[in-house]
Amino acid sequence: MLDLEEVKMRILQGEEIENVLKDVNWKEFEEFVKKILENHGFETFHNFRFKTRRRYEIDVFGIKRNLALIIDCKKWRRGRYKKFGLKQAAYSQKERVKELKKFLKQNPIAQTNFKLNKRTKFFPLIITWYEEELLQHNNVLIVPVWKFNEFLLKISEYI
Repeated sequence: MLDLEEVKMRILQGEEIENVLKDVNWKEFEEFVKKILENHGFETFHNFRFKTRRRYEIDVFGIKRNLALIIDCKKWRRGRYKKFGLKQAAYSQKERVKELKKFLKQNPIAQTNFKLNKRTKFFPLIITWYEEELLQHNNVLIVPVWKFNEFLLKISEYI
């Protein structure tokens, strides 16, 4: 299991986050993102599945006050067609958020369980393993995991 304190200590000692996390699998990567959200006071849900016109899954869903972060975690390696893949992922994430809103509208009990209200703002994000050339597409921000904490500290600048 990934230990945030160990990761923090290794980074503070000058080790690159990508090296610290190189042996982490995609499940641990999602769990790591979830833990970062929890450290910022978000209530989190991991691998949330729902159905509207088809089945959807959200890797990490974080809620704090009137903000819902809908996160897709991408632990892709560096490669040639990454930019195209990220654009496709951004479109898919935008669709997931739209369908999640429909699902919640049709299921008031789920809305209550998530402590959502009419003022809740849904914010789609993609958290990547490496910093990418593409930082935003289709109003979906693409944030490398090593900048995620800083992003959350300054989130009011982005929403």
